[in-house]
Amino acid sequence: MSTDRQFYPEVLSAEDLKMLHETVHDLLEAGRELHRERDPEYVAKIVLRLYRIGLTEPGKLFRLASMMADREAEVGHSAGDDRALVRQS
Repeated sequence: MSTDRQFYPEVLSAEDLKMLHETVHDLLEAGRELHRERDPEYVAKIVLRLYRIGLTEPGKLFRLASMMADREAEVGHSAGDDRALVRQS
């Protein structure tokens, strides 16, 4: 594991984690309401990636993550894509 990818607990506050959790939960719930199957792990990776690059406003984070999750559901994703998503973040 490269040292630049280490997780430091002080990087995310309790409020940050709560917002990330709520965003993922809301995305999964919205997907169910719209009859769109969303992979919880993949949705969480999308949300975290967007948050890490600076998208911290909850509404905007939800909307962009929703579009990305729907796009991935349309085209599908493989294990290789998951690794690419994590590497880019």
